[in-house]
Amino acid sequence: MSRLPAACLHTHLFRGARVLVDGVDDSSGYARVPRPLELALRFSDGAPADAEVLVSPESGETVLVVGAYTTEAGTSLSSRTWLVSGVEARDARVGLRIGVRVG
Repeated sequence: MSRLPAACLHTHLFRGARVLVDGVDDSSGYARVPRPLELALRFSDGAPADAEVLVSPESGETVLVVGAYTTEAGTSLSSRTWLVSGVEARDARVGLRIGVRVG
């Protein structure tokens, strides 16, 4: 599976931040029933990070796992996992609303 482009409008993630994902087939269907995705995440300062959306088959709980990355200002951030508190279709994109950090 190839990584889909995704963007965060901030230099880091926090509760309430949003990640916009491009290239998801049927964004409305995805918003109703999320599934795993591999992402090429880019933050507002241009810093890249590999990320994954993971979905629990039992509970449907959705998380965003972001690999370690360094901001353009030189701040190193370790790998982190965030609960996704909402998924919505935004035209041809999918919006992920970030909830609490779980790892």
